[in-house]
Amino acid sequence: MYIHFKKQIPNLFTLGNLSCGVMSILCIFQDDLQLAVLWVLLAAVLDFFDGFLARLLKVSGELGKQLDSLADMVTFGVAPGFMLYALSDDIDGYVRYAFLLLPVFSAYRLAKFNIDTRQTNSFIGVPTPITGIMCISWGYIDEQIREYIFVNPWSFVLFCSVVSLLLVSRIRLPSLKLKKGPLRDFTKHLVLLGIGLVSLFFFGWLCIPIFYVAYVLSFVSIVFKRPGQK
Repeated sequence: MYIHFKKQIPNLFTLGNLSCGVMSILCIFQDDLQLAVLWVLLAAVLDFFDGFLARLLKVSGELGKQLDSLADMVTFGVAPGFMLYALSDDIDGYVRYAFLLLPVFSAYRLAKFNIDTRQTNSFIGVPTPITGIMCISWGYIDEQIREYIFVNPWSFVLFCSVVSLLLVSRIRLPSLKLKKGPLRDFTKHLVLLGIGLVSLFFFGWLCIPIFYVAYVLSFVSIVFKRPGQK
């Protein structure tokens, strides 16, 4: 009985992630965009702990892996997609439906990730949670800044296309999971953390898109690393 319950603990966090994603969608329908952002941020915390607890309790399994992807699809694919649609309210015509690219490419990436054994210590393409958090964070960013993307139809289509294609791109990016090892193995983590904290201090909620850009550009450090370097 105890062993069975222990196996379900990480799944409870995963289902919490899914529930937060559904609540975020509900808030978007009710035009409460800022609360929608907070629900996804809470989901991100739960998403971190489900994997952490699965490794800690040594109960990782195929069920948890598939359940995690289903939850991520809703929370970091569908909810941010609806946020992009809501923010593009000033755009007329069918151009607004470019938001569909995000959930569609998120689904493809998550399915592909589940059968790809190469993405353990690094990622191929931008992870869905990071992309989803970046997209939905615009609900909290000042409207004057949002106008650069969500008022002009061309910039909106370009934004949706770029972030969606990066999900299934071939660029290699470092994993942000913390593991045991020497301090030098966490250089990228510390640099990204520093960028995030500095941008948070100076730019507020805009720090999330800034962190996203810095993370995407970190693929350069993998492309140009020396042979034998981790």
